Amino acid sequence: MNRTMTLLFTLFMLLVPATIQAAPLCAPPVLTSVSIQENTPGFKVDAEYPVLCQSEASKTIRDYVAASILDFKMTDPEHDLSFFPHQYEMMTRYAVWPTPGGRYVSVKLNVMFYTGGAHPNHWPKTWVFDMTDGSPLTLGKLFPNRVAALDKISGICREVLTKSLGDMYLPEMLNYGIEPVGKNFDNFILTSEGVAFYFAPYQVAPYAAGEQVVTIPYDHLEGYISQDIAKIAIGD
Repeated sequence: MNRTMTLLFTLFMLLVPATIQAAPLCAPPVLTSVSIQENTPGFKVDAEYPVLCQSEASKTIRDYVAASILDFKMTDPEHDLSFFPHQYEMMTRYAVWPTPGGRYVSVKLNVMFYTGGAHPNHWPKTWVFDMTDGSPLTLGKLFPNRVAALDKISGICREVLTKSLGDMYLPEMLNYGIEPVGKNFDNFILTSEGVAFYFAPYQVAPYAAGEQVVTIPYDHLEGYISQDIAKIAIGD
């Protein structure tokens, strides 16, 4: 009897990890969205963000939006049109791109703040979530040799943006915005064509040039990018 129980327990321990590993990813990747609307004499908030089927990933997005709303309101908490006759405004919108099979889900949040001045400020905030556990995919995970990869990516972005910016090309601004450091390339997503890097207005060019994006094909990053992740993103 004891021997039988031991065999059954051993079989169970061998089979359980395999079952967990083979468990299907959650679907669909986007369950719903959250909309936050506030309208006071001084402030207007119009925020939307996605709720993903992976709870930890959703929590990361939710916490970022909540912190952004707080930052926005703390810009001038007493603002009531007394000194500046316009509402301050905050808006977010989003887009989502799952890889084939749903292992990774890219989320791009477009954030806008207007707190006076000639125009609003806009910037992108992106995440690539590993839907097995909801953790964000970092540059270090995507590029095992992060330092060498950033040098390569910076060079490609310089080549592309120097041509695409045209009259908006300012060498000093571009060089600073694509310096091969992590903070300049943190906003990226995975597409079927390659890794897309987003640059906010003022990062690589004047405000009038708007947001810039450079998509680098996976084969142009061979030797730098994790081949396992690249294959998943392509759908191989």
